[in-house]
Amino acid sequence: MILERAAKVLSNRSSIRADKPHAPSNYLSTSEPRNPISLWTLWRQWLLALSLALICLFPLRLDALAKGELGAKEARNLIRRAAGLELPSGAVRVRAITPSGSTEAVVVAQIETAFRFERDDEDRWRIAEIRTGDRRWEDVDLLVRAARGEISAGSSPEGSASPRSRAVVNLDAILAREMIARLAGIELPSDAVRVKEISSLYKSAVVVAQVITEFRFVRGSDNKWRVAGVRTGDGEWTDIERTLRIVNEEKARRARAELEMIAAALDSFRRERGFYVVADSSSTLLDQLNPRYLPRVIRLDPWQRPFLYEGERDRYLLRSAGADGETGTADDINVSSRGQTVG
Repeated sequence: MILERAAKVLSNRSSIRADKPHAPSNYLSTSEPRNPISLWTLWRQWLLALSLALICLFPLRLDALAKGELGAKEARNLIRRAAGLELPSGAVRVRAITPSGSTEAVVVAQIETAFRFERDDEDRWRIAEIRTGDRRWEDVDLLVRAARGEISAGSSPEGSASPRSRAVVNLDAILAREMIARLAGIELPSDAVRVKEISSLYKSAVVVAQVITEFRFVRGSDNKWRVAGVRTGDGEWTDIERTLRIVNEEKARRARAELEMIAAALDSFRRERGFYVVADSSSTLLDQLNPRYLPRVIRLDPWQRPFLYEGERDRYLLRSAGADGETGTADDINVSSRGQTVG
């Protein structure tokens, strides 16, 4: 509106200047224009109009910043790192922000990520994992059960919370979109789910898709915004912090079980050899134990980090750094040769 008014004023000024009578010329030339307006003059006039518009709009922007309103850039960055996510900046596109008072807002965003599909012996597909960062994947079954407030009994496909497809050998975009929408509670037809590409290899496939997701933001007493809830489709809001806590509790349970499995293999090794594996890394340890003492190779903990091992001939310490990834903190999970499990 401001720019339109400025342009109208400048236009009127140009018209007045063009219609103004001029003194007779001493030269009999009709080719020379009367009182021409140069491009430089027009450019200066438009710069003046733009400056006036910015001066009028700038106080409005300062007022919004003073109120601490949630902006698209801040919302995008918070979504990228919500609940342990590490998404690239281009994976999140904010579509709309709807404030609800001064301390709450709902953000509609398009999230682009990858889903790992698996096909069973009956040619039925299921969504096994979702990518949450660079080379980081999360168990979809665990996430679904945690969102429901359940503790997963395991990641076995037989008890999977992820729906299975009809029997079909090749996974195409139509089926992949249908399964992602069903998992997210989105009713098709809808533009809320779009499949970008599919890479298949034997009984698995990676599907890159874009999913419209809503995020509920709240602003705390420290005046900082945080993501409090998430939902897709017409589903109910899921408490992100509660879901993350349940996920980490289940991962800790799985980490303890896996460490105890490795400890049992170490005990078998010592009974035969008379000593424990002497090493300072889990990779060296597992090379010694697998396959004779430990049929299944367990190199990474449920947080996708290597297990830690310190072993001497007469003692050892097995460790997972837990959810925070730092050793020496309260969430460490330790198993030692003394049979103690901590965390």
